[in-house]
Amino acid sequence: MPNRTRFLGRTLAAAGTAVALALATAVPAAADTPATVEQDVAQLFQDVVDLYNGLPGNALHGVDRLIESPIPRIGPQSQAAEDPIPGCTPGSLLAYANNLASQLDPVESGALSTLSALGQLYVQGVASDKTPQVFGTDGQYTARATTAIDKLRGFWDIESWNIQLVAWKGTDLGSQAKMAQTFSLGLAPAKVQAAAALATKVLYEVPVLQGGRNPLLTLNAFASPADSLGGKRVALGDGLLDTVNALGFDDVSVESVIGHEYGHQVDFAHDNHPRNESSEMGPDAYGGYFVAHAKGYAWNARTQQEVSYLDASVGDCYHSHGTPDQRKAAGAWGEKQATSQANPNRIIPSATMIEKFEKEYAKLMPPAAAQPPAAPVATARG
Repeated sequence: MPNRTRFLGRTLAAAGTAVALALATAVPAAADTPATVEQDVAQLFQDVVDLYNGLPGNALHGVDRLIESPIPRIGPQSQAAEDPIPGCTPGSLLAYANNLASQLDPVESGALSTLSALGQLYVQGVASDKTPQVFGTDGQYTARATTAIDKLRGFWDIESWNIQLVAWKGTDLGSQAKMAQTFSLGLAPAKVQAAAALATKVLYEVPVLQGGRNPLLTLNAFASPADSLGGKRVALGDGLLDTVNALGFDDVSVESVIGHEYGHQVDFAHDNHPRNESSEMGPDAYGGYFVAHAKGYAWNARTQQEVSYLDASVGDCYHSHGTPDQRKAAGAWGEKQATSQANPNRIIPSATMIEKFEKEYAKLMPPAAAQPPAAPVATARG
């Protein structure tokens, strides 16, 4: 399997690493010989493969994954073109994350991608907001995240009481109890405890993982619909928040990311599942509308511009989730819908917002680009 790295924008402020595992295929050690790190990583990889293969068929429905992963069934594989769009430069967040990943050797890449996949499954299928959630590596974003989700639940006209907001923390990988719960989702029961112990062992025996604090482990946020594993939720990764902070977007990070991910819930609520760049650009627009709206955050023009540049930072160049310019334009369009309203307190119905953006989307795309057809937009429900 080739060892290559590519980043694809997965969410508003999310980037995914296409790190194909290049693990040594060593002969298993004898019983009295300690396993090498390479062998531990290879075994953990197989455990996670078996775990994902044991999940229910709809477990990952609608979830856009962090990793363009070599592990079977971890989300949809990229439909992006193999060659980049001419003249396109990837967004700054993608470039930053790509630089971090380029410094890893094959064993480190294998450990990181395997544990990230495991951690994402934990936050999707096991974690719950019934226990206190702590956002940020040191809890510094908890108050902002709680405020943002409360505002969003009262802003959009969709069923919201059962949309969980959960923290995606790399340090959860250090808990054997949490990893055992995760492996129990699909791994044979007799293998669960050993696999959980191995996961925590690999986390601490590969120094670059920093005991779960390497930002690449959780460099994403994602939304999942009602019929996927764990039900409706928004997950916010510590690594993403750390990276956005490093890039200078800390003032708007939490609110923008959660606003975008909640935008996916708006699409889910209307059974709108585009198979083109509007799948991410639409939530950029809905998130922009929310942060600029008088009943959202009512951010001023300078702060709105910062949000649109954050949107651009996750643009890719592979006809996947929108280029930096397209992502920026989508967010700015949403902001304009809020600031140009005759009645600043009126909130456009979510179904109407989807319809309005789908009309705008055609203007944001290059005329010559062949785009796959979008799913039909549902009308508002009673």
